[in-house]
Amino acid sequence: MELEEVLRRRRAVRRFTNADVPREVLDRVVAAGVSGPTAGGSQGRSLLVLTSAADRDRFWRATSDDVDAPDAWLAGMTTAPVVVVCLAEPAVYVERYARPDKARAQPHLGPDPRDASAWPVPWWDVDAGASALLVLLAAVDTGLVGCLIGVPPDRWPRVRGAFGIPADQRLTAAVVLGHPAPDLPRSRRRPPVARVVHDGAHGRPWTATPG
Repeated sequence: MELEEVLRRRRAVRRFTNADVPREVLDRVVAAGVSGPTAGGSQGRSLLVLTSAADRDRFWRATSDDVDAPDAWLAGMTTAPVVVVCLAEPAVYVERYARPDKARAQPHLGPDPRDASAWPVPWWDVDAGASALLVLLAAVDTGLVGCLIGVPPDRWPRVRGAFGIPADQRLTAAVVLGHPAPDLPRSRRRPPVARVVHDGAHGRPWTATPG
């Protein structure tokens, strides 16, 4: 599928059929998810892929107390046959940027780049978010659909305990994947490009070339 078509088709889907996702399809999707660049070549992001019913149930029970009496949103989400948890390891980034070649070029990180709290933009989260987007786009390219969801920070210890995730890993987001359920409601329309893209100065709308 051409990239333009992938971008056009991508939308957030919140209810899925019970059809399985073939392993070879997931191979392509998760490989795409870790194919993007990382800040400083740090490679401090990874994916936890949950495909079995037992693992998915553990994930939802770790992130919510309402699995046995779900609202409409959770009832739809738990039908997804795949959950991909996007992880980030800040320590890998701060170690990389503390090296002389990076520390000299990044004075805005403060006197000690190893202090993660001093980073104005946490690049580990940026890279993990980019992985999530690549997973979503690759899913569309293989005929799947998905939705990006958050993992409540107060639930991180329960998710870590359920899946053996080290304490130094941030649970940046998760992506649910599968085949769309029939008769899904229409997605909200995306805003016009001119409303959200600025040309040279904030508030100056981007004007697309005609044709």
